[in-house]
Parts: sequence; C-alpha cells; structure tokens
Amino acid sequence: MEELDDKGDKEVTVVAHCLLNPCTRVRGLRPVEFRPAGPVVQLPCPEFLYLGAERWAVTRNQLDVPEFRRFCRSLITPFADLLEMLARRGARLQIVGVAGSPSCGVQTTSSGYAGGRVRECEHTHVCGRGVFMEELLAELERRGVAFRADEVGSRKEGTGGDS
Repeated sequence: MEELDDKGDKEVTVVAHCLLNPCTRVRGLRPVEFRPAGPVVQLPCPEFLYLGAERWAVTRNQLDVPEFRRFCRSLITPFADLLEMLARRGARLQIVGVAGSPSCGVQTTSSGYAGGRVRECEHTHVCGRGVFMEELLAELERRGVAFRADEVGSRKEGTGGDS
C-alpha cells in the first residue's frame, strides 16, 4: 500500500470481493466492470465462503438469518480493525459494494423467494443494503469510523441474481 502523505491524506477503496475476483460470483453472472485507483482493501466474499462455489443465486431474505449474520460479523472483525487503524492514520475510506447483491449491496439488494425445488426464480431489486454490507457499515459506525459507501453494477429491476 502506498504511504499516506504527510497529512495522512489518502483515499483507500474498500471493495466487495467479486469486484476484483469475479471467479467468486454465482456461476453464469458476468463480471462487474470496476477499475479502482490507488490503495485497495478487498473484503472477503461471505456467500462463497458460507455457501461454496457451487451455490445458486439467493436473495437477501434468504440470507437474513442469525447464523449468516454471525458468520458475516466473524469475517468483518479483522477488516473493521484494519479500516479503523487506516482511518486513524488519516485515510479516507470509500466502500464499494455490488448493486443488487443480497450480501454486498449498498443501496440496492435482492428480495423474493417462492420456495420449493432449486430452480431459476425471479426476484426483484429493492432499496436497501445486503446483509454483509449492513453488518460492516454498522460496525464502522459503532466504532466512529468515517466512510463513504456506494455500489457499482446494474441497478435495474428484474430477474436473476447479482451476487
């Protein structure tokens, strides 16, 4: 990582894992175009680690359960420590999530699930944060760490998962 300048003035981009490593996205989803500049912190992919590489698309309401939230918090703690220390050194944190993701959406996430056998199901994108981003941003706020947060990728409503 580049050194912070004398005033500690440097932006650090904190990114959802799949923005730098599209191999962790649900099979069949195209990579999201994203080219960060400057220092980057890559967050872990909670869905890949929790559900595995062969998972299917899920929605926020399927992930919004106590066990998945505990798992997300266990992943977040060391990253929140890192980000807090960088902020104390003067870094400005820009957190970038993935639009429509049930885990890493910052402004939009996915909703809907009819249940039943595994198959392609329609869902909609709605305003709100994904479970992982909700937990991360709440932890940074709890610690008093300043940040800006946004998302990249498609924000159109429709079918298919964006995680």
